[in-house]
Amino acid sequence: MDDMVVKSVTGPVLEQRVWKIIIVGDSNTGKTSIIERYCDKHFIEYYRPTTGIDLKKKTINFENKSIVLNVWDTAGTEKYQSLIQLYYRGAMGLFIIYDVTNLNSLHNLDIWMKNINDFAPSHVIKILIGAKCDMESNRMVSTEEGKLVAKHFGIPFFEVSSKNHINIDDSFLRMVSMINEMESENTIKKDFVILEDKPTVCDIDNPSKCNC
Repeated sequence: MDDMVVKSVTGPVLEQRVWKIIIVGDSNTGKTSIIERYCDKHFIEYYRPTTGIDLKKKTINFENKSIVLNVWDTAGTEKYQSLIQLYYRGAMGLFIIYDVTNLNSLHNLDIWMKNINDFAPSHVIKILIGAKCDMESNRMVSTEEGKLVAKHFGIPFFEVSSKNHINIDDSFLRMVSMINEMESENTIKKDFVILEDKPTVCDIDNPSKCNC
């Protein structure tokens, strides 16, 4: 994570952050559509399958910070798993995607979560996403089932639609808010360690041994 200060002629000084966000899940679950909708504000019905890994960047302002989100789109096939595992390093946030019209993509979440636990940083923020919630006539996974899975993993949950722009911005805002909160807590802990004094121990009978 890179930290720097951005000076504006007309506005306040903004701290800059660069956060790595990774989107994972089975193939054809709508990962690319989610990224395109959030980063570029548009929706295309069909995308070519992601080969390996693609990157999109989006800069946002949040609580007096200028945050560059490096959003990594990953292939969902087993062929690229060893490559994706390398990209988990340094991640601040992970969206785990399943398709509400594909029951197998829900069942495979255990595999994705195992990889995340094995290769991603322990502090990484995780959010579960049920994609394509606009396709009600083809739905195979209920909203309640999605909530139960998220509860099992102990992470937040959103159902989203890239086509109808449902919960895309809200899910990313939740991610940004949680990473920012985690950063703030870590900064407080670091400051506490830096400012923490050693206990003062004095030998009244022998002041020369006093460390105060």
